[in-house]
Amino acid sequence: MAEWKRYPYVPDWGDPAWFTFPAVDGRRDDLGMATYFVDGFLRGAESGREYAFMTILTDMLVLGRRIRASFYTFALYDLAARHYGTYTDYDFPVPPRVRRRYKLDAGRGHLALRYAASAGPVRWENQRRPDGALAPFAWSLELRGRDHHGAAMALTLDVDATRPPAPLGGRLLGGEMMFLGLPSTYSYFQSGLRMGGELAWGDRREAVAGDVGWIDRQWAVHDFSRHQDRRSARYRSEWRVMQFDNGWDMSCFHQYLRPARNAVVPWSGLSAQGPAPSYELAATTRVELDVPEFIRSPGVVRGRELLTEGPRYFPYRYRLVAPELGVDVAATPCIDAPAHDLPIEYWTGPVRIVGRVQDAPASGLGFDERSRPWVRGFEIAEAVRRTIEHLPELEPAARQTLAYRAWEVEALALRDPAAASAHVERRVRPLLADVPRPARERLVAMVHDLTHVLAARRRVP
Repeated sequence: MAEWKRYPYVPDWGDPAWFTFPAVDGRRDDLGMATYFVDGFLRGAESGREYAFMTILTDMLVLGRRIRASFYTFALYDLAARHYGTYTDYDFPVPPRVRRRYKLDAGRGHLALRYAASAGPVRWENQRRPDGALAPFAWSLELRGRDHHGAAMALTLDVDATRPPAPLGGRLLGGEMMFLGLPSTYSYFQSGLRMGGELAWGDRREAVAGDVGWIDRQWAVHDFSRHQDRRSARYRSEWRVMQFDNGWDMSCFHQYLRPARNAVVPWSGLSAQGPAPSYELAATTRVELDVPEFIRSPGVVRGRELLTEGPRYFPYRYRLVAPELGVDVAATPCIDAPAHDLPIEYWTGPVRIVGRVQDAPASGLGFDERSRPWVRGFEIAEAVRRTIEHLPELEPAARQTLAYRAWEVEALALRDPAAASAHVERRVRPLLADVPRPARERLVAMVHDLTHVLAARRRVP
């Protein structure tokens, strides 16, 4: 048995007071926030169909720690059909008041979560051996929901980790990072999950198995809204999980301070764990993220508190470069617009990844989480510019000219929406006639949304 595959396990990184397993995953009274996340890729035993799943359980103390609140999200993805279903159940007191019974029960000393969802009981907890002792780094999952199309969902899995936990920020941070303005938030991930069980979705039911999965944990003494406003307009984030066929697994996190024109703030960077047997840890803040294409929110699934009722764009594909780790990869989504009913705008869904890792060819699977919608005039103008810069249909000179005019609009939108709108009509829209279809249709729609936002002349938070 591997040296790490035992309880208690104290890794050689991080503060043992915060990173001793299995206690790290048990409930603590001194915490204001704890989140539990797991995703994975599965294959149907009979159909051979490729699925993915994701679940989040969040436990928090808010309003000066006077109120306990929680929520549970569960989603299934059919990769071939490019179809998904999502479900969220809340336990938010309305009006806020102290209660004695809660939907989420979190055990102490090890991971033991039970949530009384409207769709049925939910469970995620450590497995036990025949003698009653905890089975190290092995869990049972029972997830239930009814998706936004009305179909019942259920997933039961036995999960066994084949890799040790790894810290966010590598040895540089040892799992302790700044998050949403909080000086200290603790986080680790654990990948290499061997999974088997049964999936039921609508009239479909079959045995499933997989070996690409990811557990992610975050917790802090204060709740994550401490430095936010009601709509969480101050900080937003993007998180990209990548698991490669060469044994390297990576977590890329970006935090944005929206009032400072989306300045990238700590912790933002790439955390990585290498293949067996050494499971090398690495991290870097030198990450180049390029978004060549954006997608408009259809608004079918919405967060509880939106930044605006206007058009919302999100990154669609991405290219990520981290020179220190020899990483240059591109990701393509399996699902176009995987929105979920969280307290804020929130998209996450599976992606396929190809490129180079450690300066060698690699491919893999991952999840792409986005909670920063592009809604303000200068943001949508930037999305237009970036889209133009990556249009192979345009001749280089025409592409350069059109992208430059969009950049001018981006600059004007920061100080004078009316001038920016006039510049769109005078300098940008006439050039769209030279763009071949269907790229022209996509750009025309984006420019229409841009002028709508600029014409509103209201301050979007």
